[in-house]
Amino acid sequence: MEDALPDPELEAPETTAYRGLIDGEEVGTGTLTLRPEGERELVQHVEGEAFGRLSGSVETRFRRRGGELLAAAQAIELRDRDRDVFHESAAFRDVQVPQMGGELSAYPREMVPAPALALALRVLTLEEKARFVPRAWLTAIVHWPIDIRVEKREKIEVPAGKFDAWRVRLRPSLVDVAQALDELSASLVPPVIAHVAVDGQRLVRLAFPTGPGRNDPPGLLEATELR
Repeated sequence: MEDALPDPELEAPETTAYRGLIDGEEVGTGTLTLRPEGERELVQHVEGEAFGRLSGSVETRFRRRGGELLAAAQAIELRDRDRDVFHESAAFRDVQVPQMGGELSAYPREMVPAPALALALRVLTLEEKARFVPRAWLTAIVHWPIDIRVEKREKIEVPAGKFDAWRVRLRPSLVDVAQALDELSASLVPPVIAHVAVDGQRLVRLAFPTGPGRNDPPGLLEATELR
């Protein structure tokens, strides 16, 4: 994937509410909102709470230019009751950082901050067997290719309703390191499975591992309301 994300050209905010479960037990709730800010910015804002004590937010800003979205900035906050646990902020435009191989250069145009992969699923052209490999910004100066593959179209049911959805698999790609290592990783590390509504391309379910092992309890996000 060499192109930046396409601009969905939203005219008004859209919000999806979720509940989070671990091993089938509800542990938290949250919302994901996409909102345009004038003609030049699109913002994804995620906030949530979990385990009766944790709360946090992630705000990712994109510059809108010529029908494309270019990652601009991101801010992350995590709190435990009334105490700040973690803050992180990053700028992606008009900066240069070390890259793999030791070069100093700008972030790739197609880079997607990891929390904004939901936005990527909202705007990419999803169809059966489609594949995308955007570079996801992880933390500090690290970005890594993420293999996104549309597996099939199927009907699902979540608290927000019944949906005709694309089943999409996401996992880190190691092809740049070695093909054999990538294949080994695919067989050992549980993937993340997203379900994206065909109509409107909202993320309505996300199944994910809570750890690297096959025996770690499964995590799940389910949409409870779309507005």
